[in-house]
Amino acid sequence: MLFSLYSYAGAVGMDVKEKKPVDVNLDKGESDKNDRNPRTLIPITCVYVDGMVQLSLLDEIGEFTLSVTNQTTGEQWSVVNGLTLPTSTASGSYYVQIETEAGSTYYGTYTLE
Repeated sequence: MLFSLYSYAGAVGMDVKEKKPVDVNLDKGESDKNDRNPRTLIPITCVYVDGMVQLSLLDEIGEFTLSVTNQTTGEQWSVVNGLTLPTSTASGSYYVQIETEAGSTYYGTYTLE
């Protein structure tokens, strides 16, 4: 069936390409005053794939808000406790921020060409 779908896409002139994920390197923001170990590893990985920011949690972080901002247009997207967030496919630089209810902040950027 996959072969027939690929053949159909080729027959109708559709471009069947897999987009490579764009890694979003996260840094930890200012530590909460109660954070006893500021050198803790970041418990989240983040990638952008085909208009979607995707998180993977490596440890329990409690409730959190994921936000993405297009740094050129100011357009913003956000979700509470969501591991995926649909965003834009437009070229530009994007700022990602994750804020936990415990007061931890993680942030990073990615660029689309």
